[in-house]
Amino acid sequence: MDHFTLSGDEAGWLRNKTGATRLGFAVQLKFLTWRGRFPRMRMELPPDAVEHVAKQVGVAAAELGFYDFTSRAAKWHRSELRDLTGWHECTKTDLVKLVSHLVDVIWHDERREEQVRAELLRQMCVDLIEPPTAAQVNTIIRSALHQADERAVAEVAARLAREEDCPRRLDALVFTDPTGDDTEPGDGAAVDGDASEEDEDDVESVLADIKAHPGNVSLNSLLDEIKKLKQVRAVGVPAKAFTSIGVQVINAWRARASASSPSHLRRFDAPVRHVLLAALLFQRQREITDTLVELLNSTVHRINARAEKKVTEAFVAEFTKVCGKARLLGKIATASLGAPEGSVREVIYPAVGGEKTLKDLVAEMKATNAEFACSKREVFKSSYSNHYRSELMKLLGVLGFCSSNDQHKPVMEALALIERHSSTTYLPLGETIPLEGVVRKDWMEFAIFTPDKGPKRVMRTVYEACVFQALRDRLRCKEIWVDGADKWRNPDEDLPDDFEVRRAEYYEKLNKPRDAKLFIAQLQSEMRTELSALDTKLPKLPWVTVSGKHRNGAIKFTEPEPQKEPKNLRKLKKAIRKKWGTVALIDILKEAALRTGMLKALAPVGTREAIDEAKLLERLLLIAYAYGTNSGISSVAAGDHGHRVGSRRAMRPRNRAHFRLRCLP
Repeated sequence: MDHFTLSGDEAGWLRNKTGATRLGFAVQLKFLTWRGRFPRMRMELPPDAVEHVAKQVGVAAAELGFYDFTSRAAKWHRSELRDLTGWHECTKTDLVKLVSHLVDVIWHDERREEQVRAELLRQMCVDLIEPPTAAQVNTIIRSALHQADERAVAEVAARLAREEDCPRRLDALVFTDPTGDDTEPGDGAAVDGDASEEDEDDVESVLADIKAHPGNVSLNSLLDEIKKLKQVRAVGVPAKAFTSIGVQVINAWRARASASSPSHLRRFDAPVRHVLLAALLFQRQREITDTLVELLNSTVHRINARAEKKVTEAFVAEFTKVCGKARLLGKIATASLGAPEGSVREVIYPAVGGEKTLKDLVAEMKATNAEFACSKREVFKSSYSNHYRSELMKLLGVLGFCSSNDQHKPVMEALALIERHSSTTYLPLGETIPLEGVVRKDWMEFAIFTPDKGPKRVMRTVYEACVFQALRDRLRCKEIWVDGADKWRNPDEDLPDDFEVRRAEYYEKLNKPRDAKLFIAQLQSEMRTELSALDTKLPKLPWVTVSGKHRNGAIKFTEPEPQKEPKNLRKLKKAIRKKWGTVALIDILKEAALRTGMLKALAPVGTREAIDEAKLLERLLLIAYAYGTNSGISSVAAGDHGHRVGSRRAMRPRNRAHFRLRCLP
């Protein structure tokens, strides 16, 4: 109804046309205004739309079968419709304008072809331009992406160049000579081969350290990440260098730099090399900062968990339940009244059955929640002071914690306080020590020391442990955020910079209403529907049992029975083995590449493809041979095939198992 209803002027354009010609002219007109192009065949037209147009023009819908969309008359109709509607075929001038428009729109934040294609078609509709051939559209998109990347690289490179010594420090990551003027052997200069190789190894090791990801949570991994963060910050990539550049673009540059060895990066033009390295360092700095925050949270959690486990084990080992406590109390009272002058050992012990009974009774009375919590805090304090404190304090020296809420100001002041005073037993009396919102009530008795004479003092180590616990709680809900982080960044940065200007567009893309009450009502309705469905279906599931009697929780899942082997699977395996036998992985890869053209589907890590398909196939086969025969890349590289070691190191998988998993499908 919206797209295939003829207006008064459009109905007048039909004039003296009749029959199939009249209907064909009308559906071409409405399809043009709907899709921005003419239909290529009858099958592209929705049947209900044809019926709707046929009723308006007074022609039976079946008449369209006699209209040839490839005939001379149909072509003449399209020419007439172009004159009437203002639509025109795409010219060379239009191509240039479209590419220029796309570059202006996408250069800073878009590199996905499907999004660029959508913007191209939208602009063509605005300019009343019929889409050219598919090949021309692909050419426009590739040209726009290439020019957009060049423009973004030039913009970021100019910002880096304005930062004093930043390009030189970036070059130091890939050149043994920071100026980039390495002297090659044979140029008349005496070069020590061993020294040159050592310098090259040092360069590669620094860049490899920066690229490396952390291992499991431990003090060693924490120290390694702190070292990496200092290395990245030493280069001094300005955060403003990537202002207004989208995350997709930065990630593409970072991926391209990560997949390139120093020898590859040295062959890039200086602006491109600087931008790729800066993107790598910029993203790695954010990732390492996130990792350090997560290590801080995990370390504090680990101290707490280990303290709870240790205290629990101690309480279980010491706890023995004593039966008949009321009867024992009666015996103690009777014995005490019968011999008030006697000693405890002579009077009380025999009455209750010995010293052991009284010790068990005391242990049971101590095994209360309050006693458990008290012991847990003592173990936590001891574990923090003796093992974890030095590393956690180092984190405060490299992470910048911030908060825009005054409610959490005490925690921020406490962080600054423990940084200033890190070697005293008590915090100084002259300092303002925030306790409310930092030290929990159950920790007050441990944090505050009351001497016989003089004012109360705050124990520094206990206070530090309380500060780290409070910091972890607020970090996890983003009440406190970390400067230079990504996941733990300022919540105000979660929205795009242009959100206020393009608010309606963003809400439309998210398919969410702008009215908060309507959004809440829709969410509540959806939750009620899903919970009702769960409530209805859950009791009927044979593999789920809901009961409060299970030791490990109220919900219990029954493990499914093993699936039966497919009926003909063994026959299929036997037939394959009989016909082909055992086929080597390198042969499977080779045949798959030759028969399916799978190399065309391999996406580059950067924003453009720079490797010929035949050369890519040769490199993949060499890598497969190196890993499959356990010869190693260096040994295979010694052959006379024209491929160097570095060109294949950038393509190699992490390990053989990963390679097999990638290649077997």
